[in-house]
Amino acid sequence: MTAVEPRAVPGEVTTFQVASPDLESVVRDLGNLRLADMFASGRDDTVLRLVWANDTAGQAGYVITETPVDSGTYPALSDIAPATFVEECEIYEQFGIQPASGKLLNRIMLPPHADLPTLGRPPKPEPEEVRAQHTVGGSAFEFPFGPVRQVGMESLYYGLVTSGEEVVDLYLFTWHKHRGLEWRLQGKTPRQALFHAERAEGLSAVAVGWAFAAAAEAATGTRPPYEAQRTRAVALELERLYNHAAAMAALCQSTGLSVGQSAAEIALERMLRLNAQAFGHRYLFGVIDVGGVSRAPDAGVIRRELPEAYGEFKRAADALLGTNSFVDRLEATGIVTTAQARALGLVGPVARATGLATDARQVPGGPGGPYASEQGRIDIPRPTAGDVLARFNVMLAEAAESVRLIGDFLEAGVGAAAAKLPETAGSGLGWAESSRGEALAWVALDTDGRISRARLRPASARNWRGFDDACRSQNVFTDIPIIEASFWLTAAGMAR
Repeated sequence: MTAVEPRAVPGEVTTFQVASPDLESVVRDLGNLRLADMFASGRDDTVLRLVWANDTAGQAGYVITETPVDSGTYPALSDIAPATFVEECEIYEQFGIQPASGKLLNRIMLPPHADLPTLGRPPKPEPEEVRAQHTVGGSAFEFPFGPVRQVGMESLYYGLVTSGEEVVDLYLFTWHKHRGLEWRLQGKTPRQALFHAERAEGLSAVAVGWAFAAAAEAATGTRPPYEAQRTRAVALELERLYNHAAAMAALCQSTGLSVGQSAAEIALERMLRLNAQAFGHRYLFGVIDVGGVSRAPDAGVIRRELPEAYGEFKRAADALLGTNSFVDRLEATGIVTTAQARALGLVGPVARATGLATDARQVPGGPGGPYASEQGRIDIPRPTAGDVLARFNVMLAEAAESVRLIGDFLEAGVGAAAAKLPETAGSGLGWAESSRGEALAWVALDTDGRISRARLRPASARNWRGFDDACRSQNVFTDIPIIEASFWLTAAGMAR
């Protein structure tokens, strides 16, 4: 065991060294926390890092365990913590180290037969071409769908196992959107790298950008000005609003409600135009800066336009909830249980719809700074049904809270300011609550202040693993687009 028992300190990030023989027992001991991420660093001297989150209100904080891997293997963790399996696969692709159990690992990021750079030593045997073995028995058959699906949809391949109607199993190929972003960040200054970090998941540019900037700030001991933190929060809530409007439009499309889809898209367009007027970009690119923000919002425009844009959103939502054919398709569809969400470490509306209280804005210190104030207190209901309807209702409640928060932050004062980062070595963790859930970033800087390793973990990278389970919960073939719309994830955020 470690000399000091790893535990989360409210509002802080605490780091502990754990020897490889002790790692399995430490993972068991930390089972009351949520495993938020796992990644590796170092081409020659590889270090395995696990990030744990305490989601308890008033005690929210993070724990990082660091374990040197000398032998090329480490204890098999996914048998104890299922949330680590995707990362075990990714680490094998990028660093060539694998669980000691020798279990079959899926291909996650690197396309088959592609000669792409890796962050560490490439694996000796190639990962499995598609997935771990499974048996299709009886009258079931596999139905391939993708990667080209329809206009405007990201490249994503479904392998649907079905007997004609009911979905028996589902697996995903997500590597089509792999861009090697973490590899590209090496050697750059944090400010140079921010351009790429924002584009890891373009629909979460503010959240991922904030998490990355906060990680660089933590690594250098820099604190952004308070008015800049509130500006970040205004942009983040505007990003949440337009994403929830887009998810509502997608739900209408998947259920065949063209009138409802049009109403939702009108609200979406109003919000995107508001973003452009307030911050200069429809998708809020370029707002976040390392050390603060690059621009201040036009508060007058937001106060004038936001009530009308949200009014369009609420009218569409109220009409949909009053449409029986819509509600019937959402209710009891794509169920994720509380136990599944906890075991897989799911985040955002997907987790909150099962009753879990996961929200990175609850962490009182660090990036959550403005939300720790009186203006930033959040009240989001947590239903327990875990179905599409529960996820939709969480989104609607979040949208209402976002409107209130934006008004409160504007009243408290916003501005464009950025603190200068010193050129120094260090490492730090950053986080932000995107519309999809917690976005994490970890950055290590060398003595010149340049990135030696950066880890980007958008919420999509966490929640796709819950999508599989949601699709298997006694759903029929035509339910899959509805479930996907309710998760509202991106393939880019997974593949990076």
